[in-house]
Amino acid sequence: MRKRIAAFSAALCLLLTGCSNIVLERSYSNVSPHSATYWENEGTDTLRADSYQDLVNAMLLLLDEHADSGAVRVYGDDTDAETMMQSACSEVQQETALGAYLLDYITYAGSQERGYYELSVHFGYRRTQAEHEDIINASSTEALPELLHLAVERGASALTVRIGYFATDRSGVEQMVREVQSDCSQTDKPWQVFFYPDTEEAGIVEILLAE
Repeated sequence: MRKRIAAFSAALCLLLTGCSNIVLERSYSNVSPHSATYWENEGTDTLRADSYQDLVNAMLLLLDEHADSGAVRVYGDDTDAETMMQSACSEVQQETALGAYLLDYITYAGSQERGYYELSVHFGYRRTQAEHEDIINASSTEALPELLHLAVERGASALTVRIGYFATDRSGVEQMVREVQSDCSQTDKPWQVFFYPDTEEAGIVEILLAE
């Protein structure tokens, strides 16, 4: 699977040669090891959180792996663990691009142990792992027109892009989509554009190509 994804990434780079300041790669074509900071100890599947931000980061690590569940040990003030978890679940699902795109819900259960609070986290997905892996990474919104043309050439029904930098606002992205559709689509039904999260600070753009 990774060889196929890497090959597609190479094809994208070749097709987009000449577009200045645009660097593209397919999601997960180049996986960097997660920071050992968040693992409880070597060889375990339990994550460690010493702060609220650690807890959010630990959950994002699980989400990035499309894990169904995971365990997190929260250290610090015992009375804060429940409140921290409620806030972290809300932030991950509603305020992060990947959480807003992938998740239906997050559930968790906790137990107080000696010196830490043990959390068991479960993720309910509304996207498949294949859809997760199909996300394309782009450094800027300037890549969208080229990616849309390529998606049309491949006969794709949708394009999902994680964007590092918005060189325009949401209306500018929607205008790009309309212009590409006008250039290469025969249908009058407009392509649909969705932003995740649904704010001005979106990180993922999903475009459904009308047939």
